[in-house]
Amino acid sequence: MEFEIIFYKNSSGSSPVEEALDRLKVTNIILWRQALKGIEKIKNREYHKEPLSKYLESGLWELRVKSGTGILRIIYTFKKGQIIILLHLFVKKKQKTPADELNIARKRLLEIRMEVN
Repeated sequence: MEFEIIFYKNSSGSSPVEEALDRLKVTNIILWRQALKGIEKIKNREYHKEPLSKYLESGLWELRVKSGTGILRIIYTFKKGQIIILLHLFVKKKQKTPADELNIARKRLLEIRMEVN
């Protein structure tokens, strides 16, 4: 059984991850294509491990995408019912995941958990 992929939506109903993907399509189409391939792959549990996917911390994983010199990360979480929610996307410029990028994903994860309760 495959996982369903959904995009995080903020309180106004927009999806920052989809918007970032749209911008990426214009600025780096090769990295955009690799991102779409990666998203498609994580539908299969087999890819929920390195090198494509990496556990970050409680509730958060990252999809690791590389194309040439471009490095992209999509931080995601799992929801009951074989669902993956894509929380945040950023182009990586340093070796370590920047704290502010991780904080955005944490905030969105908290929002999702609050909706459930």
